Amino acid sequence: MSESFSLAFSNSLFKKSITSFIFGLEFSAVMLLLGNGGNVPWLPPVLVFSVIGFFLVSSLLFPFIWHFLERRQKINSEKIFGFLYGGIRYCTAFNLAGFGWKKYYGLQFVVPEEVSNRAMNQQTGEWLTWFYFGYSHTYGILIASIQIIGSTLLLFRKTLLFGALILFTLLLNLTLINIFYEMNAGALLQSILLTIGVLFLILPDYKKLIAFFFETKTLLPSFHFNRLVKNAIRISVLVLSLAFTIYLKSLIR
Repeated sequence: MSESFSLAFSNSLFKKSITSFIFGLEFSAVMLLLGNGGNVPWLPPVLVFSVIGFFLVSSLLFPFIWHFLERRQKINSEKIFGFLYGGIRYCTAFNLAGFGWKKYYGLQFVVPEEVSNRAMNQQTGEWLTWFYFGYSHTYGILIASIQIIGSTLLLFRKTLLFGALILFTLLLNLTLINIFYEMNAGALLQSILLTIGVLFLILPDYKKLIAFFFETKTLLPSFHFNRLVKNAIRISVLVLSLAFTIYLKSLIR
């Protein structure tokens, strides 16, 4: 990518639109958290979704105004980008920390007694998952701690990438659980929005990550065999483990 193309992209309407819209999404996620499923008296659902609708529409329209003013040199795009990136960071951190604190105070992974008394084959995937995670209080606290510590790391520029990587692995796993275990739409939406937000924070440093994970040579000692032998050993690890698994399967009558 040439320097001129990179500069053009950095000021493009597309980048402005993506950044603005993701800020709108992350702010919407915060509003959903605050709304708490309609259980907060002073924040009724109609108000929550009205604010969400306003911010989403604004996030779609604002980039065009921004781009127009930038072309006439009447707006500082660097400051706008800084504000939006900061907004995404802080909204994402607030949301994740909020879910973490909920676990500390027993507001998540709680299964009503009338549900827990049902037979396992009568439970939905959502309640089975909720009961499974709630079975170990220590595990729930561990997840909560990762969410809170990761959120804290997002608040500082030097630890932003580290925190985002930790949270991305956690959120991707939670999103897959929410999808395949048929969790409620609200939980799925929150996990998707948070995953998008964290991924967006990671992407500016993707070149650093590629260099770190794929171009950095390990200092560990290795086999001193030629490439053919090394590849044969690598393949044998997978093939032999598969063969042993097939053997174990054959023992089951």
